[in-house]
Amino acid sequence: LPELQDSGSITGYARGFNGGESIHSSDPLLWFCFQFAVGPSNFSSSDFQDEEGRRGFNLNYRFPWGTETIETLKNLGDTELLLMYPGDNSKLLGRDGRKNVIPHVLSVSGNLDRGALAYLFDSLQLAENPLTKKKDSQRKVLKLHPCLAPLKVALDVGKGPTTEMRQVCQGLFNELSENKISVWPGYLETVHVSLEQLYSKYDEMSVLFTVLITDATLENGVVQLRSRDTTMKEMMHISRLKDFLSKYVTAAKNV
Repeated sequence: LPELQDSGSITGYARGFNGGESIHSSDPLLWFCFQFAVGPSNFSSSDFQDEEGRRGFNLNYRFPWGTETIETLKNLGDTELLLMYPGDNSKLLGRDGRKNVIPHVLSVSGNLDRGALAYLFDSLQLAENPLTKKKDSQRKVLKLHPCLAPLKVALDVGKGPTTEMRQVCQGLFNELSENKISVWPGYLETVHVSLEQLYSKYDEMSVLFTVLITDATLENGVVQLRSRDTTMKEMMHISRLKDFLSKYVTAAKNV
């Protein structure tokens, strides 16, 4: 999940620690989880103090089997720097407003596997399947936040001349990839499945949009665009597709 690297949470926590205020007054990391979570109530935070009196913070997630810590942040104070650079402390001083202070060291530890698992559990949704009349059938959707979804678009083909439609898909694949929109090349699959099965597969893969190239595309340049979150389909000219998807992804990052 590359987007996680840009949260900037450490700076926010440093302010909270150095100012001596409660860690819950800032909680940027918890805010970060809330921003990208489908069910924010499953995330929680807790303060602690170790045997040496150093304060810290745990970020937790409530899994089906119980609550587990996925990241820990601890304020180690200025002791670490003083031990590392003994002697003239003036070289260590930094500005905090009008005061000269020795910076505190923050220790961050986390379990990447457990953190990724938390977001996967959080994003998995079960809903009624509008594509079938079976009572026991549920639609499984991995509703990862648009910024975290590894695949933004899936390109596939409907009925029509396969060779020509695949050529259109390949050109569209190249165009979207050049604009840094991640694409799944479903049109390369050789095993035919129904549209219902196709949409279900992409929903479970957390693909945001499915673009279907049909014989109509060859005639008038119109493609079918389906949304993962709403299941709504709309017709759009292929020339508008790149700008629409670019604006959608950009808007999601700015939320």
